[in-house]
Amino acid sequence: MEIPKISIIVSTYNAEEWLKKVLWGFEQQIFKDFEVVIADDGSKEPTKILLEEMAKKVHYPIVHVWQEDDGFQKSRILNKAVTACSADYIIMTDGDCIPREDFVQVHYINKEPGYFISGGYYMLPMNISKLITLEDVEKQRCFNI
Repeated sequence: MEIPKISIIVSTYNAEEWLKKVLWGFEQQIFKDFEVVIADDGSKEPTKILLEEMAKKVHYPIVHVWQEDDGFQKSRILNKAVTACSADYIIMTDGDCIPREDFVQVHYINKEPGYFISGGYYMLPMNISKLITLEDVEKQRCFNI
């Protein structure tokens, strides 16, 4: 297996509903040469089951890096996830941020040695977030104002 050009770290903790939407968002990417490393800060069995199921449905490899639940230890699990990455270029995001189809491509086009790229997100109200379906992610409707 070839080393991917990009490793994407996705942090999560017991949030399967959101993580599934995020993973479907990565399935829609225009740029395809990446892996997803899940930085799991102690989630229970349903997260592991979701990742096993999703790994069969998506084009990219999923690496699950898990640590025991010891309170909020996000920085520690992110450090562990970095060491599990195969690529030299790493993108970090959260398990409730659905990526637009050009998310990875924009990073790849703009990457430059010695620099960081910082981005933002738009936080939707919970009632709207819950309405987003997998079809909305696939057809990118969730990014249409």
